[in-house]
Amino acid sequence: MLSDDGRIERLVNVAEMYYKQDMNQGEIAKVLGVSRPLVSVLLKEARQRGVVTITINHAKNARQLMSEQLRDRFGIQEVLLVEDQKSEEETNDALAMEAYRYCFSDCAGKRIGIGWGSLPDHMAQYAETLEPEPEDDATGCIFPLIGGIGASYRGYHPNEITRIISMHVGLPAKYLYLPAFFDSDDDLTFAHHTDMYRDLEQCWGDMDLAVLNVSNVSSYPDLGAEYRFGKNPAKLGAVGRMLAYYYDINGSLVMPKVDNAVQISVDQLKNTEKVVACCSALLQPASLVGALGMGVIDVLVLPESLAQKLLDR
Repeated sequence: MLSDDGRIERLVNVAEMYYKQDMNQGEIAKVLGVSRPLVSVLLKEARQRGVVTITINHAKNARQLMSEQLRDRFGIQEVLLVEDQKSEEETNDALAMEAYRYCFSDCAGKRIGIGWGSLPDHMAQYAETLEPEPEDDATGCIFPLIGGIGASYRGYHPNEITRIISMHVGLPAKYLYLPAFFDSDDDLTFAHHTDMYRDLEQCWGDMDLAVLNVSNVSSYPDLGAEYRFGKNPAKLGAVGRMLAYYYDINGSLVMPKVDNAVQISVDQLKNTEKVVACCSALLQPASLVGALGMGVIDVLVLPESLAQKLLDR
């Protein structure tokens, strides 16, 4: 007769063959030289004695299960998955609608910061389809997290995105009439001492919610990257960008040679109660992995296809 320790070892052996090696009871019986009914008895005993524990996931559907897996793997609060549409543009519209509803459905009294990029622009487009709300909330406000640049693309005009969303959610707006990048340290220092910047900096420090866009690193230097870094940040190991911050696959910042950007600090983002990161249909998994590694994201809004790629890594 086996000792108790020997019995447990046998139960572990049987359980590993069944649950880890995907062997059926007949195959296990042949390996051990016993009958198949005895294997069934051993597997039942393994469960009764706690050698095997079975966890039942109560997720209602595959989307919820995927959300829970992402939350657990990356240590974030919430994941909002959006079904991929027929085109990338339609998917981005659906993502923007989901992000807008999450961030602004109940925003009375909140101080909300808005970044720049494709998804904030799509959110503004969605807001324009809604009826404007009267501005009657003096305790909350909405404001940019970065200065603007002189591009034709509205996504890089955070003041305009702020204005549109403000008008449709009833929160008063504050604006940052400063460029995102300055040519010299003296000009940047002067900007930091303006009343406008100090007012926005106070807003950033007291912020309840930030809305960011996660972006890929462009194949060509953009946003003054060549001047700031000396070369394309991708050649320095950058895999993605949020605001004007570039980061590597581990979430470490790729530091510029010239730090001339007017934007909220990473520390202020980390101290924000909730940071929502929006991911477009074109975002690469590595760009999102690096963004999550920065430790600032609390809520993800992303397409299901990207979520699956993230879990498959």
